[in-house]
Amino acid sequence: MVVEKNKLGINTNDKVEIINIKSDPEFISTIKNSSGLFPAYHMNKNNWLTILLDGSVPFEQIISLLDYSYKLTI
Repeated sequence: MVVEKNKLGINTNDKVEIINIKSDPEFISTIKNSSGLFPAYHMNKNNWLTILLDGSVPFEQIISLLDYSYKLTI
């Protein structure tokens, strides 16, 4: 989806593409301060993580996080 960056706590009204993925709370607490990763936008922040799709998160890391999210849901 596309949201304004200020919805994620970034001080600008520019828009950015994001994806929300499921994760476990312990992992979220350790990774959410990494570049391009935020507590989930418009979801339960304990179990979901938002990833910016603006190049700030390496593609390989996004794929790894998606795989992890998928494994949590099966």
